[in-house]
Amino acid sequence: MSLPVVGKAHEAGAASAPFRWFIYGSSLDASAFAVWAEQHGYRVPDFGAAVAAALPDHRLAFDVPSKFWGGAVATVTAAPGHSVEGIALPMPAEARGLVDHKEGAISGLFEAFPAEVKPLAGGAALPVLVYRAARSRRLAAEAAPSPGFLDALIAGARAHHLSDGWIAGLVAAKK
Repeated sequence: MSLPVVGKAHEAGAASAPFRWFIYGSSLDASAFAVWAEQHGYRVPDFGAAVAAALPDHRLAFDVPSKFWGGAVATVTAAPGHSVEGIALPMPAEARGLVDHKEGAISGLFEAFPAEVKPLAGGAALPVLVYRAARSRRLAAEAAPSPGFLDALIAGARAHHLSDGWIAGLVAAKK
């Protein structure tokens, strides 16, 4: 059974143009994404055209409480000189509702903003849509990351061939 997706985020998605979704969180992990998609009646997008990329001048901040993950999950926050690795995934216009639902924009947990990412293999910057936690939904200070969430990030980072340095940083965050 699939749940209907309604509301302003879903309605906006129906009228939007194709876009690139910058994925840096648990959606990187194919198995975690598949479980969520099954629970919510979606098909998993084709990740075949994804480009490994970095969002400049940002870092991960573990200050978003999650009952599902049993601890803090990550958002991106401005940090000059740093970068967050993930993938830029081309998406058709009609997938905006799926992405807004997956990212928690429908509930107001996360909000989208436009940015540019740099492909890890080099080349021109790519325009993307990035999701960050709404300020009102963040903790006052960073907390210990959820171990399960970090496991999903690490698995996804490895599967999408993000840099060894990025993966090492995620593994170090588990300690």
